[in-house]
Amino acid sequence: MESGDNQQKTYTILELNSEIEQILEGSFPGLIWVRGEITGFDKQKGSKNIFFQLQEKNPDKDQIISKISASIFNSDIKKILQKFSQISDTELRDGLEIRALCRIDVYPPWGEYKVVIKDIDPEFTLGKLAQTRATIIKDLKKRGLLDKNKQLVLSVVPQSIGLITQKDSEGYTDFISELKKSRLYFKIRFYNASVQGEKVEIEVCEALDYFNQQRNTDAVVIVRGGGSKTDLSWFDNKKIAEKIAFLQIPVITGIGHKTDFTITDMVAFSYQQTPSTAATFFVERINDFLDKIDALSVEVVHNSQNLTKLELQNLIETKKQINRESTLFLERDKEELKENRKNLLFYYKEFFKNIRETIKQYSLRIDSSDPINIIRLGFSVSKVSGKTIKSIKEVKTGQNMVTAVSDGEIKSIIN
Repeated sequence: MESGDNQQKTYTILELNSEIEQILEGSFPGLIWVRGEITGFDKQKGSKNIFFQLQEKNPDKDQIISKISASIFNSDIKKILQKFSQISDTELRDGLEIRALCRIDVYPPWGEYKVVIKDIDPEFTLGKLAQTRATIIKDLKKRGLLDKNKQLVLSVVPQSIGLITQKDSEGYTDFISELKKSRLYFKIRFYNASVQGEKVEIEVCEALDYFNQQRNTDAVVIVRGGGSKTDLSWFDNKKIAEKIAFLQIPVITGIGHKTDFTITDMVAFSYQQTPSTAATFFVERINDFLDKIDALSVEVVHNSQNLTKLELQNLIETKKQINRESTLFLERDKEELKENRKNLLFYYKEFFKNIRETIKQYSLRIDSSDPINIIRLGFSVSKVSGKTIKSIKEVKTGQNMVTAVSDGEIKSIIN
């Protein structure tokens, strides 16, 4: 048995890899079309030969399920890059899904194989971007997220602004410069985030989470400078769109130019074409408010002046009316006052006459009841110890008694 095994061919590593090379290249003798997502390309830009990878993802879980090494050699680089940029209005970059015309290349010393790209179909890339974009939009619309941020209320005077962009980028400079030209006061809270490349999704989402936790922020602005359509496709992003939809602050975008409209623009409270027009949006809103205040001030002054004139005229007319009514009243009641005075005088004369008569009668009654007058009529009053005697029982033998008569007193002793 061992003898039989020893007669079988034993391959060296190079021999085995060479056999594999012949099998693979024999199975794929010509050029083939391969599709996959570019990764690791951006770091190789500008190199004589570009080495990167093509990867395939699970569309449901967004997970990498396979990879293959790829290369574009110097002889084909210029032709491929120029063709792609002319048709697709962009450059090759990481994250794009491409359809590439390749040959299988095996390198026996290392036992590795790769695809050597000879040509690329730019229209496939644009179609995949459009297809992905349409799928995201359909999902957002179904979930009611496209207009969710638009339902928020933006402050009438939005002066506290959260700015998301890359520090010192063209978009940052244009936005800040436009605000400064207005000479209005704005409080800018800046969050540095990539606006191009693979980091856009994670950094922009982190920035939105940051501002969602901040108080007293009137609006959040996302801006970037110019770029190709596929560069802007970083903002055809489902996660960024969801973050904006659930943000409790209105979001203003200025991430493209006149003909560009990303999914991020679609879900935002307001879409502006450029960073400069995004800044103008805030400036014009505040200026409109100030204009309304000025107009109201003029209207208040005008109405106040008219009201003052009207009230003054009313006062003048009222004064004239009072004078007329007073004069008529005095003239009308003058004779009546005279008659009333005459009647009053007569009344008081009669009144006092009756009073005097009543007093006279009371005086006669008082005089007739006066003991002195009664005594003068022949009566007398006897008193013992100053007390008038009304009964014989009130006196005793031996008491002194005084009897008053009309012309004097009689003193006696009771026996």
